[in-house]
Amino acid sequence: MQSIPPGRVSSFGAIASALGDVRAALAVRNECLRLSNLAPHVPWWRAVSSDGKPLPGALKRIREEGGLEHLRKREFFHDIRAWPVFRLMAEAQLMLSSRLDLRSLKGVEVAAGVDVSYGGEEAVAACVSIDSKLEIVEVSYERFVPQIPYVPTYLAFRELRGMLPSALRCDFDVIFVDGHGLSHPRMLGEASHLGLLLGKPSIGVAKSKLVGRLEGDRVLLRGREVGAVVRRGFVSPGHLVDLESSIEISKEFWREGKQPLPLILAHRISKEAIRGS
Repeated sequence: MQSIPPGRVSSFGAIASALGDVRAALAVRNECLRLSNLAPHVPWWRAVSSDGKPLPGALKRIREEGGLEHLRKREFFHDIRAWPVFRLMAEAQLMLSSRLDLRSLKGVEVAAGVDVSYGGEEAVAACVSIDSKLEIVEVSYERFVPQIPYVPTYLAFRELRGMLPSALRCDFDVIFVDGHGLSHPRMLGEASHLGLLLGKPSIGVAKSKLVGRLEGDRVLLRGREVGAVVRRGFVSPGHLVDLESSIEISKEFWREGKQPLPLILAHRISKEAIRGS
């Protein structure tokens, strides 16, 4: 923000592009709003929407700096100095995706689910494992403070800081993640990323489709089957399990709703934990 000169304005999208991905524009806007309350000395008012709409309270500051003409003409400053963090994250995802091993998986006796709930600046990750009778075996928590805001396709970099330690404290044959696996622009969603770090089979079960197109009950991305619609959820393999096995295992541990029971329990328990903070 300080690289935008006084009297000039930039857009949330331009700042997001400097950070490595224009999809971070909404996160940039939200962070500027947060700065206006927590760090008012940082020139948050110099960032506006692409249609020239300033944040609440920003117009006065822009006028004082002589930036109204640039704002009116939507002459946005683009020479922003920023570490391209999201581009580096994307490169890491592409590199890690080449290490995925998708194979048939049978004989699953214990399945875990991991999910994250948020409360203010803090978050709680809960990992819950259940047996083939759908009874709880273990529960593990990890409280943490997310280091980056939510940006689509980079969720792992926000949540694995809590998911990984909570999952490491549970024993299971496969873990479900509330997110995507192979069904991701760079073939490395949160489920795949976690599976690689754990060295264990992982399956992503999301509530909505992220990429690709539906053909019947299958999700196709660049001509490859990367996921499937199971009941009302979107299943995709993470690591050490293929698509067909992911579908069958998900059904084995599914009771009702859009996700398998381990994820339903993990969501409920993480919510309870954050409310009790």
